[in-house]
This record gives sequence, structure tokens and C-alpha cells, in this order.
Amino acid sequence: MKKILTLPTWQVFLLLIIPFFLPPISYLSVAILIAWGIIIAYCTYFIGNNLYEKLPVGHDLNIKRFNFQLFFPLIYIVVILLVFKGGYRIDQSNYKDYGWLAKVIIPLHIYAMFCMFYVIWFIAKAIATIEYNHVVGLDVYLGNFFLLWFFPIGIWWIHPKVRKIFSEDTETLAEPDQV
Repeated sequence: MKKILTLPTWQVFLLLIIPFFLPPISYLSVAILIAWGIIIAYCTYFIGNNLYEKLPVGHDLNIKRFNFQLFFPLIYIVVILLVFKGGYRIDQSNYKDYGWLAKVIIPLHIYAMFCMFYVIWFIAKAIATIEYNHVVGLDVYLGNFFLLWFFPIGIWWIHPKVRKIFSEDTETLAEPDQV
């Protein structure tokens, strides 16, 4: 999996956008989109956990909270798809049809959105903290946050940083063999 972290940026970009060009009506394209979502979630998990291992001493990031915030929206989406047979649509004209469920669904949905922003924030701050080798403020990692948020366009700027972080790791591992 570390091979993905050191791929050229254009290859990562293509891997991320190919599913967007599939026709949405075939079962094969739905299966590919589900697989794509699983791969994105796993890559996010892998990147977050590997960045966490490289953080300098004294950082303020919590990996348990990151993992929970990453998996809550995934579990929430699966449960919603199973319970509502493909999803739901709550708006002002039909919210009464859902009754008490709307009072549960809406806060859970808002929390799932918060979780997604937290995951982006965690990775953005981890990248900046590793780059500067100390805990950084919002002004330093805010650019990373927005680049990750504007996925997949931000990959052109974020992936080279990630590739540099992890290629330095493989270079330090290769040095003893060269001696």
C-alpha cells in the first residue's frame, strides 16, 4: 500500500477520477463505485495512520478520534442505505412523513458531515506538522485543508507533499544497504 503513496501525482489523479466517468446505470459501474469508495476510505485510513506515526513529539493529534471520525460516516451511510433501501430524501414538503426518525437522522447526518471535515483537518494538520517538524497553527495548514477539501483537484498539490514525506522514509531505509 505504501507504493500508492509514492506514485507520480498524475497516476493518483487518474485513479481517483476514473469512476466519475462511468455510466451510472449498470450494476458493474455501481460495484466499481462501491469498490472505489472502499479504496478511498482505506487510503485515507492508511495515510492518516502512517502520517500519525511520523509526527514529531509533542503533537496534539489523536489517532483514535481520527479512526472513529473516519469510520462513523461509512457505517452511517451503510446503515442508511440498508434501512431506507437506497437512501432517503428529507425536505420541507415530506419531513413529517419520517416522524421521529427525522429528529434522529438530521443530527446524525450533520455529525457525519462534521466527521468528514475532521478527517480532512487531521490529515492537513499532520502533513504541515511533519513538514515543519513541530506543532503548527491554523494559518500554516489551512491551505492543505482546502486543497484536500477540493478533492480531486487538490491532489496536484497535496500528493507531492505526501510523496516527499514517504519517499524520505524509504530513502533512510535504503541508506544502510548502500554502505
